[in-house]
Amino acid sequence: MIKFFRKIRHQLLNEGKTSKYFKYAIGEIALVVIGILIALGINNWNQHRLDRQKAVGYLKSLAEDLKSDTIQYNINLKNYKTDFANNSVVLENDDYKLLEVDSIIILVNGYWMLNRTADQTFVKIKNAGIIELLSPEIDKAVNDYYNLDNAYYSYFLEWDMEYSNRDADFWFYNSDYETSIPKRDFMMKKLPFKASSAKRKEDLIKLIESTQGRNHLRNAIVRDEYGIARVSTTKAVARKLLELIANEIGNN
Repeated sequence: MIKFFRKIRHQLLNEGKTSKYFKYAIGEIALVVIGILIALGINNWNQHRLDRQKAVGYLKSLAEDLKSDTIQYNINLKNYKTDFANNSVVLENDDYKLLEVDSIIILVNGYWMLNRTADQTFVKIKNAGIIELLSPEIDKAVNDYYNLDNAYYSYFLEWDMEYSNRDADFWFYNSDYETSIPKRDFMMKKLPFKASSAKRKEDLIKLIESTQGRNHLRNAIVRDEYGIARVSTTKAVARKLLELIANEIGNN
C-alpha cells in the first residue's frame, strides 16, 4: 500500500513539472511572436516614413515644375494680348496707314509658342509607383492637370502654330509686294529692296484690305482670343495645384 501511494505521488510530481515546462514554452513562444510583430510594425512604419519622404520630395520638385510653367503662361499671355491688340488695330481702323511700312509689318506679324511646360517630375512619380501615397485630392488634381488641362493646352498651341505659319506664308511670301520678316536684334545685315518704301507700303495696305488679308487678320484675332482663354484657364489650374501641393507638404 505504501509503495502504491509513493507511485501516485511520483506521477503527480512529474505531471506538475510537465505542466510548468509547457506553460514556460508557451510564454517563450508568445514573447517571440510579439517581438516579431513589433519588429514588423517598426519596419513597416519606417518604410512608410521613407516612402512619404520620397513622395514629399517629388511633390517639391513638382511644385518647381509648376512655378516654371506659370512663368511660361505669363509670357504667353503677354504675347497673345500684344498680338491681339496689334491685329485689332489694323483691322478696326485706318490709323495704321500713318505708320512706316516696317511698323505695319510688325502689326500683322503673328505669334505662336511651343509647349515648354515641364512634365519630367510627373513621369518620375508614375514610374516610381508612389502615386498611391498621395492624397486622393492631390492624385486627381495632378492627373487632371497633366492628362487633361496640359493636353488641351498643348493641342491648342499646335493648332495655333499651324495656322500662324499659314499667316506667315501669306504676309511674308506673297508675290504681290516685296517684304521680309520683321528684323530681330541679332540680325545685323540690312537687305535691300527693289521697290521703294512708299511702293512697298502701298502694296502692303492693298493686301491688308483685300478679302483674304482681312480674313487672315480676323482669324488671327480669334486664335489670340482662344489663346488668352486657354492659357488663363491652364494657369489657374496650375496655381490651384500649387496650393494643394503646399498644403500636402505642410501636413507632413
